[in-house]
Amino acid sequence: MCVPLYLFLSGYGLYLLFHKNGSIFPIKRILKLYFIFWTCFLVFIPLGCFLVPKFYPGDWIIFIENVTAWKTSYNWEWWFIFPYILLLLTSNILFHCISRWNFLTSFLFSCIVYVISYLIISLYKPQLVEYFALYNFFEYLRMLCSFMWGALFAKYDLFYKIKNTIKLKGQWTNVLMLFILACAFFLRVLISNHAASVLFMIVFACCFYMMKKSRNIENFFMLMGKHSTNIWLVHTFFCYYYFHDFIYGFKYPILIYIVTFGFSFISSVVINKIYHLLFGKMDSYILQLKK
Repeated sequence: MCVPLYLFLSGYGLYLLFHKNGSIFPIKRILKLYFIFWTCFLVFIPLGCFLVPKFYPGDWIIFIENVTAWKTSYNWEWWFIFPYILLLLTSNILFHCISRWNFLTSFLFSCIVYVISYLIISLYKPQLVEYFALYNFFEYLRMLCSFMWGALFAKYDLFYKIKNTIKLKGQWTNVLMLFILACAFFLRVLISNHAASVLFMIVFACCFYMMKKSRNIENFFMLMGKHSTNIWLVHTFFCYYYFHDFIYGFKYPILIYIVTFGFSFISSVVINKIYHLLFGKMDSYILQLKK
């Protein structure tokens, strides 16, 4: 449920920004995302040319498809980028609709779009991949649901209303939330349909919000927030593409996770330094853009 959760939080935060400023200024957000993506690209794809030369860099068409994130054969987990860019481009329109529609209309619209797009992708994915513009478009439609739900939570302040309604106090709050999460994860294991992820994503977000967190934990998550995009973009190079046998040689899932996360975090620190060297001045400029 990582993708739905990311979309939900994006919709939540961007709607608050839209409500405050009347626009999320999508161009500067798209440029920022591309700058981060290209920095990771410049670090890891040349490494792939050395470690796995039969797969990297390929011909010029493959290179252009990947550097634009149109078709991400260098790292299939990058598939998310281009549909998300489409989502950013249309987010102001979506937020205008959500601000005018009532809750039920927005909710039903998002659910209908989600079900239709999910069914089309599930039934016709091989055909869509042959015409990649259609594939990206339907992935974009499938993303709308989680993104719009995040915006609805922001518009109606649902996190606060849930917390104010339940009114839990003390450390038993965390015990109860962890119990609900454990039940939700167990139930998710029993439900094989990936479409259900959006529902469990809501449960996770609400439980995490309700939990009482120490200052150290809050600081840890703030630190991870600064590296989360980089970690997402590079972690599969370690566990899938370049060092698969080394990473999975640790055998135990917790160790595999820790090692993958550790290498990804260290890479992110390096990538951030390279990012500021390459795009620091341009980044300062695009922050001043209004549209």
